Amino acid sequence: MRVYVESYGCSQNQGEGAAIARALDARGHPVVGSPDDADAAVLVTCGVIGPTEARMVRRWRTLADRMPRVVVTGCLVPLRTDLLTGPGRDRTTFVPIRAQASLPDLFDGWTRGSVVPPPSPILLQLGPPPATAEVILAQGCTSGCSYCFSRLARGSLTSVPSEEVAAGVAAAAARGAVEIRLTGLDTAAWGVDLAPEHRLPGLLRAVDRVAGEHRIRVGMMSPQSLAPIRDDYWDALRGPHFFRFLHLPLQSGSDRVLAEMRRGYDAATFEACTREARERFPGLHLATDVIVGFPGETLDDHRATEAVIDRVRPETVNVTRFSPRPGTPAARRAPLPPRVAKSRSRALTELRRRIARERMEERIGTDGPAWVVEHGPDGTAVARTASYLPVVLDRRPALGSIVPVAIVGARSTYLLGRVRDESF
Repeated sequence: MRVYVESYGCSQNQGEGAAIARALDARGHPVVGSPDDADAAVLVTCGVIGPTEARMVRRWRTLADRMPRVVVTGCLVPLRTDLLTGPGRDRTTFVPIRAQASLPDLFDGWTRGSVVPPPSPILLQLGPPPATAEVILAQGCTSGCSYCFSRLARGSLTSVPSEEVAAGVAAAAARGAVEIRLTGLDTAAWGVDLAPEHRLPGLLRAVDRVAGEHRIRVGMMSPQSLAPIRDDYWDALRGPHFFRFLHLPLQSGSDRVLAEMRRGYDAATFEACTREARERFPGLHLATDVIVGFPGETLDDHRATEAVIDRVRPETVNVTRFSPRPGTPAARRAPLPPRVAKSRSRALTELRRRIARERMEERIGTDGPAWVVEHGPDGTAVARTASYLPVVLDRRPALGSIVPVAIVGARSTYLLGRVRDESF
């Protein structure tokens, strides 16, 4: 069967979608580039906030209207499949996240049935292997945040064994990926469910032994999971294959709000981790997340968040307005007036843009290697610096190549680079 795969949401969802596509292709079900050319579609859904959930419902209806069969997986299954109603429901199969490995068997069974293929199919021209890849570390997490939908969808922590993770990194490198993302709801929690000697620093040392010119980005981790292992983690992150990058969510600068969110840390712990990271890795790219307008958030709470962001000065801040998710404790609380949440979101967005622009401008005049991960319009390309900052290049080197780059300009979300002709 020809299959169209579409993924939304976080890098873990993207990685799962890519893994589904590879598994189906290996079983003889080629992946195509358009639903018009497919016998079936796989939709990997995200439900992190209400607007995203609504978008998933609309996308499912569009696919179900035109496809003989649709498989829905990801975070809406099974928690919100009640929203997927109407025409097309009888042609839709729901597959929980932890049952995705069974998808090739499902498609094998359909192939033995009576699916009628569309006429004159045009298979996707995949071209060179992608320069990026995701390797999933775990399903679920150890936290119990009062607002989190993903934890409900994915369950408690189940870590992928280290040898499987290392094999995934090796396979991605062999396919030509130069940016390999280790993903999970909380990467620093990896191994907590395994034997005591299995923790993230040891895993990183294992994947660092995979030969190649690739670089590895360690994904989002929670401060309470990082804090007890941070000395060992900083040491492991010095390995030659790692981007100097840290994605550590703050969510709120108010300890009172953090407690009501059930985050398991305070603002001082977040600041201590980020301060140590910057001391150990000058030039580190720090990314964080903030939820604005959590139920009960006061103006003082909001100002506390602004104060932490102003002190820590992250290069990247993902600002999200609180969205109540069904089944979570926070959804039972009275929300803030929309105009208040919107005003605070706008103020924090203006602050993070100013800080990001200043942080990016500090890189002007520097140079170093960059890993080319994407081709852009008008003969440009996007690469990643050693600190995982995106840089738009003035020419288009081959995907997966590593080029010497001089930083000549900056925007609030990316750098501008000139490819240097001389070698290092």
